[in-house]
Amino acid sequence: MTGHLVHVGFPKTGSKLLQRWFEEHPQLAFRQWGIAGFGSVLDMVDAANEPAGRFLYRVTSAEGLSAPPPASGSAMIDYDQRTATHRHLQAAACALVTAIAPQARILIVTRGFRAMILSSYSQYLRSGGSEDFEALLARPAGDNPWNYDHVVGLYEAAFGRDNVLTLPYELLRDDREQFAGALVDWLGLRPHPLPAARVNTSLSATELRWYPRLARALARLPIGGGLRGRLLRRYVDGAMANRWRPLTGLLQRLRPASPVTAELVPETLLERFRGQAKSLRGRPFYQRYACDYFLDA
Repeated sequence: MTGHLVHVGFPKTGSKLLQRWFEEHPQLAFRQWGIAGFGSVLDMVDAANEPAGRFLYRVTSAEGLSAPPPASGSAMIDYDQRTATHRHLQAAACALVTAIAPQARILIVTRGFRAMILSSYSQYLRSGGSEDFEALLARPAGDNPWNYDHVVGLYEAAFGRDNVLTLPYELLRDDREQFAGALVDWLGLRPHPLPAARVNTSLSATELRWYPRLARALARLPIGGGLRGRLLRRYVDGAMANRWRPLTGLLQRLRPASPVTAELVPETLLERFRGQAKSLRGRPFYQRYACDYFLDA
């Protein structure tokens, strides 16, 4: 019987790389933006004509399930449109997955808190964000999407601990062979290497400084709203592909600005995350990255 694997993220944990692996593995059926390897119900009709047992798993992958954003699927995101807490949205997403695929196996990939904050800021800028890093960090504290204990607990309660695999992104970064090995062992697949190329890399430290300035400059142009909207969409399309890298490099040479690095994340902010990854202690592969998840105390 073919199983169902649901990969629920988190964002900025190598999801695009994993999705390419899902596409390439001969024992997995996966369709980008599809459900269970199907792009539409017509694909289900076609699959009925295929030999049984061709795939061991059909795969659904959407990192947004772990932290549902507003206007999912759009490159340009207004994060201020979020109308519910992250905890509520995460629970709603888990309930939907449970209703649609109650027998699924769940893959969750996490990332250490300091690196997650910086990498998520990169994604914020590439989707049209315009606030400086320091300004975002100074916002009043609210609930955050990276409470790993909450999300892992939701899926383990719904699917059972044996049917939920949690892996650190840091292992994917440092040892792709071991990361892939953990996946194929858990799923009972034949070994298949992860792609060698990096996918959807974050902006550099100087690009993190200049991209919000570019977005604000665009917003200040003395033009009509319709034209500004079209220019903003073109800007976001370019930002997603980092096509403005030469411009930010030129600006940095003409007017050097301080880079945005992980060292700018204050310890007082990081303390908000302490105790939100306790469930990861003792799990395979997390011990070597204990400090990234505040598990070393």
